Parts: sequence; C-alpha cells; structure tokens
Amino acid sequence: MADTQASAYLAPDGLTLFNDESNNLCVTTAGGRTYRKVAVRLAFPYSDPEHFLILAAEEEEIGIVRAPEELDDDSRRLLREVVSKRYHVPDILRVLDVQDDHNATRWVTETDMGPRSFLVRDRHNFHRTKGGDLIIVDVDGCRFRVRRGHGLDKLSRKLLGLHV
Repeated sequence: MADTQASAYLAPDGLTLFNDESNNLCVTTAGGRTYRKVAVRLAFPYSDPEHFLILAAEEEEIGIVRAPEELDDDSRRLLREVVSKRYHVPDILRVLDVQDDHNATRWVTETDMGPRSFLVRDRHNFHRTKGGDLIIVDVDGCRFRVRRGHGLDKLSRKLLGLHV
C-alpha cells in the first residue's frame, strides 16, 4: 500500500498507465508518483472481472482501479491488454477422456488453443461463474472454461456430468 493500511481506490483523473522502454507496465498517480514494473490482479476474477483491479509494484500495493472505463482511452486499453494476457482462460470445446490418476483425475480435452491434458485434485476445483460458465482449476493453478450453452457433444456432457 502506498500511504494507508487499507486498500485505497485510485482516482481515475490523473491516473496514467504506460509501458516504459523495457515494455514494463508503469503507473503515474494523480499525486504525480510513478511506479514501475506494476502487476495487475483482479479482486473478483469470477464474479466481476471487469472492475476492481488491484495495482501493485514490488510488493507495495498502489491501490484499486474501481472502474477501468473511467480511465483515459490509452490507459484503459493498456490495462485491458495486461488483464487479458494474465487471465486468459482456454475454452474447453470437447472433453475426450477423464480418468482417475491416484488422488486426482486426468482430463484430456480439446480447447480453443489446441489439445490440453491436465490434473484436477477434487470437486473444490470446479467453480461456476455468475454467467453460468464452469471454471476448472488444475493442480498447477491453470484455469480452463466450459462456456454455458456452448453445445458440447454428448460424450463431453456425459464426462462432465460424471465428474463435476
């Protein structure tokens, strides 16, 4: 945190995000302080991924951007790019196989980024989003999404039903 013990909302007026010469994300606050090598995290990645973005630099929390749409065009675009890269979640198009693998299940899938095989520990690693999508978190913390209403084939629906 910059100056207080509690997270502070950052005023959108005067808040500027930019990349430096090394392509690191930087932030200048309304008070004129510039932070380099800024990391962005979503406070509510499942329930509200469009708002409440936490900005931090080298373990120091800068503050929270409540509504990115209030930022200037360039800062908003850059912030959305950073979030998109960090939180990209491959969509599962087909579930090809699910097998028990000791204390986990091995999922063999076809995603929008090609074939993926991953391990899932237990049912606590399946989350429903507000919109009804299913998020699967593997043992490495990688996320995969099954979009609600995607129209999975019969085998995929059956395998999901047996294991979710």
